[in-house]
Amino acid sequence: MTILQLILLIVVMLSGWPAGRFIASKTTEELEAGKIWFKLICAASLIVAFASLFIFRDENLVFLVASCFFIFLLSLASLRYKKRK
Repeated sequence: MTILQLILLIVVMLSGWPAGRFIASKTTEELEAGKIWFKLICAASLIVAFASLFIFRDENLVFLVASCFFIFLLSLASLRYKKRK
């Protein structure tokens, strides 16, 4: 994996936070009802990411880990969203 690919992967992974904030701003009425699901998604994505890091030692799993962290940041941003009045 080249350094450019790694940088792009990190940028895409970190874009989960602004994407989650944007989605949360458009769907405020669903945030309260789906809070338990967001917590479950956060926990499951972290478990899968860390399990794949420690159990499997393969270079191709970097994309799986990045996807899990993207999903984690997306759902965490929705959990932390507070509407400004």
